[in-house]
Order: sequence, then C-alpha cells, then structure tokens
Amino acid sequence: MNMLDAPAPRLPLRVTPRAAIGALVADLLIALGAALALSVAVVGMLLVLRAAQAGIDLGVIGQLNTQEITRLIGADGMVALLLLQNLVFIGVAVVRVRVLRREPLSVLGFSAARPVRLVLNGIGLGLLALLLNSIVGVLFVSSGIRQNQAALYPLFPGDFAGQALFFIGAAVLAPIGEEVLFRGYLFGSLRRLAGDSRTGITIAYGVSALVFALSHSLAATEGLIGLLVPSFLIGLVFAWGFDRSGSLIPAIVAHAINNGIALAALLTCVNNPGICPNM
Repeated sequence: MNMLDAPAPRLPLRVTPRAAIGALVADLLIALGAALALSVAVVGMLLVLRAAQAGIDLGVIGQLNTQEITRLIGADGMVALLLLQNLVFIGVAVVRVRVLRREPLSVLGFSAARPVRLVLNGIGLGLLALLLNSIVGVLFVSSGIRQNQAALYPLFPGDFAGQALFFIGAAVLAPIGEEVLFRGYLFGSLRRLAGDSRTGITIAYGVSALVFALSHSLAATEGLIGLLVPSFLIGLVFAWGFDRSGSLIPAIVAHAINNGIALAALLTCVNNPGICPNM
C-alpha cells in the first residue's frame, strides 16, 4: 500500500483567517460544551431512573462507588450517550461547513476516490497507533503511572450483550464523530489556513492533537497524563493520514482499529479474571 498518495485538492477557506479562527474556537466550545452537558444530563437521568427501578433510595446514589454507578448506567446508557455526543460533533462541523459556509463536505474529508487504498492506509495507521500506544503505556507503567480509563467502562464478566453494545459505541461511533470534528473540521481548517507555511502546518498538527487529547481528560480520574500523551501522539498520526489523503477514511479506520483492538484485549481480561495483572 502507498501511504504517500498525493492528497486531494484543498480548497482555500472562504473567510478571513481571523473569522475562521473565531468560528473554530466557538464551534469547539459549543461541541465540547454540549457533549459535557449531555454527559451530565443523561447520566443524571439514567441514575435516577435506574435507581428507582432497582429500589435504591436517591439519597444513596452519592454514596455509590464508581463500579456501582457504572453498573447502574449500563452499556446501553453509555452507548446512547456516545451516540448523542458524536452526533453533536458531526452536526457542529457539518452545519458550519455546509450550511453556514456553503462549502462542499469534501473539505471535511467526506470523499473516497480510492476506497480500498484508503482503507489499507487506515489499517497501517491503526497498527502504528497501537504500537505508539503500547510503547507509551509500557513506559508510563514502568514509571508507576497507570490511568484508570477502563475502570469507568460498563464492562462486566459474562455480560456479553452489554460488551458487544459498548464495543460498537467505542469502536464505531466514537471514531466517526471524533474524526469529523477533530481531523476533518479542526485540523482541516487550520491546515488550509497554514497553506505552505511550515510553522502554520506544525501548529495545525499540534493544536488539533492537543485539543483531541484534552477532550479525553474526563475519561480517567487517575494517571491522566498516561491517557493524554498517547492520545496526543495518535492525534498526530490520524491528522497525518487525513492530510496525506484528503479523506477521513484512513483516520476513521485507524481510530476504529486502535479502539477496537485495545477494547478486545480489555474484554479478554474482563471475561477471564486473574489472567491480567491489576484487573
């Protein structure tokens, strides 16, 4: 496979740089703010509803531990939340580009001139992302830093239906929505503003990867640096895939592979207690 295919033509932004930056900041605040608000609202409603169904007094909810809260929310509740969040991510990007700017969706990477080659490129990028994740993870663990993102997932031994549902949310829904917002819209807009400027291109990569990493800051309550660093690095990898191809397909495929294989390994540990250390 050829990872260095010439990218699709990049249309110039039809707004001034200042207006484009202002719109980017506003849209990111809207998207991430709405996602956070949805998280609070949906989780709150699910906890109240399911506590009532289970006969749990509402006053006791605040005393529940993380695993008990996660069990109450359930895989279906978490996937519903992921669906809503990623619809917001896609909606904000599409409304800005297609409705307000009246630009073709191809500027967001909605294109697939050579789909097979794009998918193959995505597989390569996904394997590279997994390698980076593994190396950085080992380095942090050897330094005594462990992030607990997996502890917040609604995954329980023997709950295969819930596990399958969550797998769809994490390995399919999340990659699509996040790639549209962070690569197609954020990185794509900054990259077009940069033109041929090396400094501008570097900023486009760095800022988009940083925002992508920071958007995951609520996904762990311990060892946060162990989540943010690999997220930043794979954000750079996914941006490169989009930049080289002009399509979101490589980044979405790579993102799905990274999430899917990592989650499959986690599920192996969940369903076989004792075979994985510190589980």
